[in-house]
Amino acid sequence: MSNPWTDPDSLPADTVQGLAQFINARAHIPDQSAAHAGLVEALAPRPGERLLDFGCGTGVIARRLAPLVGETGAVVGVDISGAMLDFARTCGGPAQLSYEQSDGATLPFPDDSFDGGAMARTLLHVAHPDATLVELRRVLRPGGRLAILECDWGTMAVDHSDRALTRRILDWRTDTVDGNNWMGRQLVARALAAGWQISDIRVLTTIGRDETTTHFGSIRRCGELALQNGVIDQKEYDGWVGELDSRLAAGLFFASINEYIVVTRREDH
Repeated sequence: MSNPWTDPDSLPADTVQGLAQFINARAHIPDQSAAHAGLVEALAPRPGERLLDFGCGTGVIARRLAPLVGETGAVVGVDISGAMLDFARTCGGPAQLSYEQSDGATLPFPDDSFDGGAMARTLLHVAHPDATLVELRRVLRPGGRLAILECDWGTMAVDHSDRALTRRILDWRTDTVDGNNWMGRQLVARALAAGWQISDIRVLTTIGRDETTTHFGSIRRCGELALQNGVIDQKEYDGWVGELDSRLAAGLFFASINEYIVVTRREDH
C-alpha cells in the first residue's frame, strides 16, 4: 500500500490539510500528549540551546521545545512537506521557532549546527532512514544528543476470542500499512550503525480500555483496511469488529502497544 506520510505534498491539497489537522488533533489525546512530553523530557532541553526537530510535521514537538530554550536559544523544525510547514506556521510560536523544508537526505545546515534534536514517528516513513541518521549526526555538534520516538506495531496486543483472525489482521497491518512498523525495535541497531552512542532507552506502553486512546481508532481501521484489501471477508470483518464493540460496551475491551524513546549521543573519538 502507498504511504501518505512519505510525501504528503504529492497528495491533493484537501487531503494534506486533513492529515495536518489529524496530527494537531491527535497531539491533544492524553496518551499522545504523554508520549510527546516523554520525548521532550528525554531530550532535556536547556536555555540557550539550538535544537532541531526533524520530521516536525505541524510543529507539535517544536512548539513544546521552543519555550524551553528561551529567547537566547533556537528551535528549527524540518519536514519534507511544505504544506505541513505552512500549517505549522499558522499555529504560531515564539520568535526563536522557525521552519525549513528538507527530506533529510541533505540537511540545509553546516556541520555541528545544533546542540540536540528530536524526532517523533518519522524514521518509519523515511525512504533511507540509515542515511538520515548519519546526516542528523553530521549537523549535531560533538556531544550533542538526539531523542527519537518510534512506535512498534508488532507489539500491538488486542484481547479477542479469535486469535488466528486477530493475528492475521494485525500482522498484515504491521507488514503493509504506513511504513516500517518495526522501526521501534530497530532504533538501537540503526543508530549504532550510523555512528551514534546510546545513552538511554525508554518504553512507553499505551493501554486502551475505551475509545479515548489513540490506538482504538487505529485498531478499527485495521479491520476496515483488511476488508478493503481482501485480507478478510465481510463475515470475518463483522465478527471481529462486532466483538470489539461488544467488549467495549461491556467494559471488557483491552489493547496495548509499545513505543520506544531512544536517546543517542554523538561521541567523536
